[in-house]
Amino acid sequence: MSRTSLAMVVCLPLLVITSGCYTTIAVNFGNGTPAKLRVQSSQTGQEIEIAPNKFKKLPHSSGDLIVTTQTNEKFKFQQVAPFDVDRKYHTIGRSIFGPNSVTLNLRLETNMQVYVVIPSKKSVDESVAQPKGYPKAGEKLSK
Repeated sequence: MSRTSLAMVVCLPLLVITSGCYTTIAVNFGNGTPAKLRVQSSQTGQEIEIAPNKFKKLPHSSGDLIVTTQTNEKFKFQQVAPFDVDRKYHTIGRSIFGPNSVTLNLRLETNMQVYVVIPSKKSVDESVAQPKGYPKAGEKLSK
């Protein structure tokens, strides 16, 4: 074994142990409306565009989500935080070091309310109760 390979075998585990692992937290936002939407995280400032009947991930762990419709109407959904809902609603990614991502699936419906969607589903399951605080009604913001 070369010195470089030996150094990697010894140092890589030490690097992982000392630097730790992190978990990414996101919402997988679904668009249940007939037009494109833009969704922005007040926490990260990142914005995504979502086509009708599609889902897209947005890094977000807590705070408000701002939805802008195709007609430039803005709606604020307050205090959206994946860890505020029961784990059964999470999609959890795993690595050899444990959980590396937690995602909450949400879907905006035409009534401008955000619902939690069960992992592996693409629509709201009426037979499953929404977690506390959901559905969340959007607060219309002035233009």
